[in-house]
Amino acid sequence: MYLHELKLWNFRKYGIVGDVFESSEPGLKIEFKKGVNVLVGENDSGKTTIIDAIRYVLRTQSLEYIQIEEKDFYQNRSSGQRALEMKIECTFRNFSNEEAGHFLEWIGFETTGEDNTNDYFLKVWLYARNKDNSIYQYVRAGIDAEGSYIEGEARDLLRVVYLKPLRDALSEMTHGSKSRLAQILKSHSIFKKKKDAHGNEIEHELEIKYKTLKENVDNFFDISKTENGSNITKTINQLLSEKFFLGKDPRKAGITLTGSDLVDILKQLDLILEKNKSGLGSLNLLFIAAELLLFRDAKSGLKLTLIEELEAHLHPQYQLRLIDFINTHNEYGQFILTTHSTTLASKIDLSSLIVCNEEYVFPMGEGNTILRASDYKFLERFLDATRANLFFAKGVIIVEGDAENLLIPTIAEIIDRPLHRYGVSIVNVGSTAYKRYANIFVRKEKPVFVVKVAIISDLDVKSLECYKDSVPTVTVVEENFIDKLKLVTQDIYYDNIPEFFINRKEFEDFIKNNKSVARFEKQHEGQTSISEQLLQLFIEEPQKPLDEDILSSIRKKKKERIESQWRDKLPVKIYLPEQWTLEYEIASSKLYKYLCQAIELAKIEQLNSNFSAKDDDYISKKNDANELYDADVLTDKKQIYDVFCRVYEGTVSKAIVAQYLAQILTNEKNNANIQEMIYSTTHLKYIVDAICYVTEPLIVEPKNPE
Repeated sequence: MYLHELKLWNFRKYGIVGDVFESSEPGLKIEFKKGVNVLVGENDSGKTTIIDAIRYVLRTQSLEYIQIEEKDFYQNRSSGQRALEMKIECTFRNFSNEEAGHFLEWIGFETTGEDNTNDYFLKVWLYARNKDNSIYQYVRAGIDAEGSYIEGEARDLLRVVYLKPLRDALSEMTHGSKSRLAQILKSHSIFKKKKDAHGNEIEHELEIKYKTLKENVDNFFDISKTENGSNITKTINQLLSEKFFLGKDPRKAGITLTGSDLVDILKQLDLILEKNKSGLGSLNLLFIAAELLLFRDAKSGLKLTLIEELEAHLHPQYQLRLIDFINTHNEYGQFILTTHSTTLASKIDLSSLIVCNEEYVFPMGEGNTILRASDYKFLERFLDATRANLFFAKGVIIVEGDAENLLIPTIAEIIDRPLHRYGVSIVNVGSTAYKRYANIFVRKEKPVFVVKVAIISDLDVKSLECYKDSVPTVTVVEENFIDKLKLVTQDIYYDNIPEFFINRKEFEDFIKNNKSVARFEKQHEGQTSISEQLLQLFIEEPQKPLDEDILSSIRKKKKERIESQWRDKLPVKIYLPEQWTLEYEIASSKLYKYLCQAIELAKIEQLNSNFSAKDDDYISKKNDANELYDADVLTDKKQIYDVFCRVYEGTVSKAIVAQYLAQILTNEKNNANIQEMIYSTTHLKYIVDAICYVTEPLIVEPKNPE
């Protein structure tokens, strides 16, 4: 059995959908998988609320006292009034016959699947009402709305293991009346008391061994014995009788091992890892291992572990080892975890993630997003800890390279929208695979993620000056040409087709590298092959000398096509330059002299790895740029390309240039003109628009209109 679904009505931040409590829909409904479920999201996004809801209904193995409080009832944000009723419902599925037998009074079954099999299910709910400043609550189970009280053994079989955040593993594993270790051991089958043929309890082996130890210790301190310990007992009694007691008090003090039954013995035990004091991380692992001991031993009942902040006190390698263990050992049952760790979020199967966002939860498994099966496999390979921070952000900017990654935060600072203030993360995907990452946030059905996602991509249409030797004659790819190709075959990824082909080889390479099948289907005897038909269409297509008009038309059409692909995919929007790449746009803008400075400084660093730019170096290169160019902005395309080409052709590192440019812009931040220079140029408008988009709230229709 496992927890399949959780529903919340008026519990904390989750209200109801509807006006009347009795007929309303839950404010939150969330489904869980059999194995590992990981709740991620920013602070106060609802992760702890979900964990608490589960343990409020099911209670915990540690027998902690849980009481509904007034603040657990949903509070209307407009009126400030709290709801007077609340409900938490847990639904369980996948029962074995033995497990179902423990819940016969409350269990139901329904016909499911194509083979019409009967599937058991169990609904257990907690209802609470705040009346006359008193809170009344009960737990029921059943297949109808009324249900009946569930108590005794059945209730105990539903208890969960709960590890709270910032847990004190040392105190939990240390001896004492509240020892969690004693509770765990007491429930283990090894310590279950056996009975003889007459029904009398048989003394446990540990009790027999403890009795011998107790006798030896007691004898050591016995006042009537001659051992050294007796002197301590005699001294204490002498002080009592002669100095403290009144009259002839007959009582005698003694030092003894207290307790003799099994529970008392277990309460005196400590779980240690080494003789020296262990660190918090090691103790945390020790604590988790002890808790899982029960599930390995359990033959029936719910195996559910709730862990808040799995990463507590654990360095990344321990985190990865622990999550790998949980993922691969099904015998320990179901896990529902919360984490703020990007390390963990990057290594957990995407289908196991549940993102908490505002009033909603967003399971990331197939069927919930528009991601394809191949996208999930890709993200499993490449969703590293740096990129996984997108799950914890209030806004996300997805970029393709180091230049954007380094420069956008600086530009955001200059226009007074620092990304850290708005909780915005930049995710550098390092390629044109931005579609896979962005589609994580695009849902098949409403609601929409309340996290704005901006894609900043290059347009990647080269300037005419890039073709230095001779202007090529090209075959421009128009829609009618693609339609002709599609009539021949659909087995090509036409989305990847370039805007034009310079020669026949480029076209043949495109066909070869973008087939969606291993080989084209064979034609009838004597019929021209598909490859030959495609090539013939290319040959028949007219060629034109490449010029500015063609490039301008290509840029416009490509931009419109790409933007149309994201037009209805909230909360994602794409932002594209007017011409080529970010560096080219900067070379075309009023910031071009700063780019010249950065390139010159990057050249020096590449020649001298020990170079560290000082203030004088920045000033010197600034003066050089001002001497070389006197215009506020370059209008000659040849000059623009001359500035840009050193980055484009790899003379200097893009990343190093971007790093220096970011520092130069930071140094100029107090310059009154720098903000105006960014705002006034159309070439950087797409960057400014993207920053503004993710730093403004996304307006969505509220779930609970108020």
